[in-house]
Amino acid sequence: MIRSGIASINIEEQQPAVVYFHPWEIDPDQPRIQAGMKSRFRHYLNLRGTEKKLMYLFGNLSFAPMKEVFSQLGVACA
Repeated sequence: MIRSGIASINIEEQQPAVVYFHPWEIDPDQPRIQAGMKSRFRHYLNLRGTEKKLMYLFGNLSFAPMKEVFSQLGVACA
């Protein structure tokens, strides 16, 4: 799903995609917090599979720092 979304942006819109994730989205052994069911579901579901999915994306797509992307697009950055 993520790969097809990135490909769609890259191919159809001819634009780079920006990917951001929180550190807690990667760590399946993070301490559990007291929270409502909705928050627990959102924060902890499928955490054990996240690293594998990211490694797949890193191995099959090109990534670059924003500074390099801006430079390639001719956008000045500080």
